[in-house]
Amino acid sequence: MSGTAIETSLGGTVQVILHRDRTLLWPHAETPTHYVSMGLDPDLDEAARLATQEMVDFLVRELGMDPADAYVLCSVALDLRVTQLVDGTKSVHGMLAKSLFP
Repeated sequence: MSGTAIETSLGGTVQVILHRDRTLLWPHAETPTHYVSMGLDPDLDEAARLATQEMVDFLVRELGMDPADAYVLCSVALDLRVTQLVDGTKSVHGMLAKSLFP
């Protein structure tokens, strides 16, 4: 709130995979428990819309879901979280639990 940031240390392992045959608007992530989509825009609502659309596109492209089913799933199960509001660009990430899939 006052313009200062609290930094924290973090330990972990990150694996970056470059898919040269794909065109993505935003990065995607995967944790042991969730698929993660991202959206960035000066407008927070648009950032949330982008994160949702990215997850729908992921479900269709990677998991073979019907687009309408992907929208329904995201409307009830996608957990949208505000990632940052610090500067002019707002970011939102969407988390979808892997436990929803067989």
